[in-house]
Amino acid sequence: MKKYVLCFLVLVFSSSSFAQFLQGYGFKIGYVSSRQDYTFKIVDDLIEWKSGFSVSVYADLFSFNNFSISPELKYIQKGWRGEFVSTGPESPEPIGKEYKDFHHNYLSIPISLKYSMDLIIGKTFIKIAPRYDIRLKSYDDFDSPSSTYKDFKNVFGGTLSLGFMPKLDIGLNPFVEISYHLDFTNSFSIPNNSIKNRAIEISLGTEF
Repeated sequence: MKKYVLCFLVLVFSSSSFAQFLQGYGFKIGYVSSRQDYTFKIVDDLIEWKSGFSVSVYADLFSFNNFSISPELKYIQKGWRGEFVSTGPESPEPIGKEYKDFHHNYLSIPISLKYSMDLIIGKTFIKIAPRYDIRLKSYDDFDSPSSTYKDFKNVFGGTLSLGFMPKLDIGLNPFVEISYHLDFTNSFSIPNNSIKNRAIEISLGTEF
């Protein structure tokens, strides 16, 4: 009997502790506009912003004076779009322009310091996060061999986010979030050129 009482108390205590530890969790999907900054100016002048998407899950941990810690696991598409002169099949003369995309997909791990503020119509929040991006795959619309990107690296960067969650009585807690991603380290570097990612992300999510 004592063993069952002890197990019950441990279970209740553990559940209560976990409930205090976990303040919320959810998922997000987002539209991503990204580019890469080249120190080699001739290439950098050709670069335009490329579209992609993101999918992520997150949790809000602890809570103290409206502050919380929010780790996240995110798949995000980055890269850039370039404008190139196209030529005819039998002539080197230019006949027009075409766009080619360069794709760099990452598993991103940001850990945010989050500040939330309750309003009459909902809740607004701001997040600042260091993050580590693990490169999953790189490729381009030229069908270049995978060895083209073998020297590209994982990157360390930072993210600043602003969000709003309206107060709705529908059983869900949807929100919108706008984020700016900036890399602190190079994804590629040689003596005459280095590359860093930049991205703007607009996400829709829900919290449980």
